[in-house]
Amino acid sequence: MKQQINLPKPLFAPHGKRAVLLLHAYSGSSNDVRMMSRYLENADYSVYSPIFSGHGTLNPLDILKQEKYKWWEDTTEALAFLKEQGYTQIAVFGLSMGGIYAMKALETQDPAIIGGGLFCSPIFPENNNVLPNFMLYARQVLQIAGTPTVELESKLSEFKPLVENQLAAIQETAQQTANQLSAIQNPVFLAQAGQDEMIDATSVFKTAHALKNSRFTLQWYPNSTHVITVGKDRRQLQQDVLNYLNDLPWNEEKE
Repeated sequence: MKQQINLPKPLFAPHGKRAVLLLHAYSGSSNDVRMMSRYLENADYSVYSPIFSGHGTLNPLDILKQEKYKWWEDTTEALAFLKEQGYTQIAVFGLSMGGIYAMKALETQDPAIIGGGLFCSPIFPENNNVLPNFMLYARQVLQIAGTPTVELESKLSEFKPLVENQLAAIQETAQQTANQLSAIQNPVFLAQAGQDEMIDATSVFKTAHALKNSRFTLQWYPNSTHVITVGKDRRQLQQDVLNYLNDLPWNEEKE
C-alpha cells in the first residue's frame, strides 16, 4: 500500500482586524511558521502563511526552477491578498529567506505595512551552510518520494550547480535589501538563534546597525538553532513577537 503523504498548504485564518503575514524559509513551507501562526491566531490576529512558488512538493527541482523575482512577486501577491480581504494594516515577518523578502516589503514604505521583521535571516551575505543543508533536504525529499538510489544520486549531482546559482541570486537580493535598510521607518523586530548552524548569527547586529531610521527590537535566543520558530525557544519567541505586535500603532477605529 502506497504511503499517504500530506503536502503542506498555505494557512489563512481570519480573526481580528490586525493582519500578519508570515513568510517561510528557502527549503521550507508554511509548516515552518505553523506554530507561530496558531499562537497569534489565538491572540485574535488574522494570520496568512503562504507557500513560495516551487515549495511544498516532493520534487526539489520545483524550487530550483524558480527565479528570485518570483518569490518577491509571491510576497507582493500575499500582501495584495490580505488587502483584498479587507485588512488595511499588516505586519510582515519572515524566517531565513522569508525574512529577506519581509524586510524588502518594509522598505517599500507601503502605508498598509506598519511593522514586521525577521527570524534568523542573512540580510548581510556571509559565509553560510545553506548549500549542504539544501542538498540534505533534497536527498530526504527524494527518498520520501521513493526515488531509486541510483537515480537519486544522479539527480543530486544535477541539483548542486543549480543550488549554487540560486543561492548566489538570493544573496544578490539580500545585498540589495541590506543597501536599502535605512529606508525603513516602521518599528522592526529582529530575532536570532544563538546556535544557528546555517548562517553567521552575529550578522543580525549589522542589520540592526543599518536600521538608521527605525526603532528596532533585537531578541537573542541562546538555545535555538536556525529554524527558530520550531526550536527550543519557540514559546519565548512567540511571546516576544506578540508583545512587539501589541505595541504597534494599530488603528482600532470602528468602520
